[in-house]
Amino acid sequence: MAPRGNPLLGKLARLRAALRTDRVLSASQLKRYFDLELGQLQGREFICFSAVVQPIFRTQTSRQLIWFVTSAPRLPRRLSPEQIGHLCGTAEIRLRLGYPPEQWRSDAAALGKVGKPDAVLTLGPHLVAIEFDTGSYRGRVVRQKREAFSGKYAGLVWGVTSRVRSRNLVETLASHGVQVLHVNWWDSAGTDLNF
Repeated sequence: MAPRGNPLLGKLARLRAALRTDRVLSASQLKRYFDLELGQLQGREFICFSAVVQPIFRTQTSRQLIWFVTSAPRLPRRLSPEQIGHLCGTAEIRLRLGYPPEQWRSDAAALGKVGKPDAVLTLGPHLVAIEFDTGSYRGRVVRQKREAFSGKYAGLVWGVTSRVRSRNLVETLASHGVQVLHVNWWDSAGTDLNF
């Protein structure tokens, strides 16, 4: 709890809690969800760094230099830009849905595991699988993931960066009870190109 009259301390406490779960956030997420700028973190325990990331798979125009924040000093060296983007995309789903970090367990840095979701949301006695997709999963992989999660979890939320792909996935997954979200973690306006 932040002392009265100092809202910055409250924002920093919320950011610390988020980073314990999400591990890394983009500068855009920092601004959008915490009303903080990277400059406000200088001289504190946070690490600001940049990486070139392709938020939407196979779109050259989406390759961007993006700034990030973490509280884990080794994270920028240990994870690839793809893994960092995957963590941010998974965090965007949590932030958009409005669930607190305590109800969320993320393993989004472990890419390519068909039988394991990127994150798990705990809703009382129920577990909901969370999957983040930049557009790199082929139809067969989408189907395998949906089938693998359907027996183990009470629900599935699938976040995707491409607006076109999100429409296609709604057609493919909605009849199976899957919630599909179009997510944008890299842009300050929360909008993207129409890919």
